[in-house]
Amino acid sequence: MKVIFHVAAGPRVGFGHLVRCRSLARALGVPPVVFIRGSRQTRTRAAASGWTVVSASAFWKSSPTVVVVDDPSPAHARAVLARARRHRCATVTIHDTIGGRAPQGDLAVDVRTDALLDPSIAIAKCWRHKPEPRRVLIALGGGSHVFTLAGAIGEAIADRKEQIDLVVAAGFVPREQRPTLAHGRWIEAPDGLAAELSKASVVVVAGGVTLYEACALGVPAVAVAVASAQQPAIRRLSRQGAVLAASGAECVAANVVNLLGDRQARRRLSGAGCAAVDTRGVFRVADRIRELHAA
Repeated sequence: MKVIFHVAAGPRVGFGHLVRCRSLARALGVPPVVFIRGSRQTRTRAAASGWTVVSASAFWKSSPTVVVVDDPSPAHARAVLARARRHRCATVTIHDTIGGRAPQGDLAVDVRTDALLDPSIAIAKCWRHKPEPRRVLIALGGGSHVFTLAGAIGEAIADRKEQIDLVVAAGFVPREQRPTLAHGRWIEAPDGLAAELSKASVVVVAGGVTLYEACALGVPAVAVAVASAQQPAIRRLSRQGAVLAASGAECVAANVVNLLGDRQARRRLSGAGCAAVDTRGVFRVADRIRELHAA
């Protein structure tokens, strides 16, 4: 089985598609080989994170047997699927929501039911230690929006005179592009956030992969959408009592401070999060891909 990924990624579309495909590659035990629909800088950052990034021509010359498409553009996804079928490849599509105009592969994966979490999350759930007191992790994805929103959230928490240990995940933002944080410090986690999530008393997330990771690990989470496409996932998990939905830095800060002072509220969120998201989705999908390939 030779698996190659077609992924859209970058500051505007985000890096979640790339992250969840890396998780799937790890669960399958295959080399992470990808064509990225994105900028040269995005491809460089992906290569630095362990991906083998190939050109469009090299993608097809490598004779893949399974093509995995994680691209929110129906037109681009449809074109890749058509070519994959001409090459007689099995096709897999990954969807935030199945339906609408999105084309589907031989196997269509709905991340609402099978969250593609890194295998390290399943391991971390077994050994998660007691979180560090008043440690707050801000993990909003890999785009430039992290700059302004993380700084504003830190400022809003500081205005409440709260003494916290604030850390901000840098995502795919290069070191030289990160501004100085007036409150808190940057951290790097190139292999995933399992360890940092396990240390946090409360986490601030957007509506992507880390939202599901926090729920699966039972980390109390405040969720704020940084793109309109993230709102449905946040609303759904909020209705399940798994996260607190917020909008804007002041609302996020208020929820964070309230959670830090309310152990029962943290326990309720933790339990609901674990019930809403399991850690086995990526392994279930990997098994279905192997079955598809063998058919």
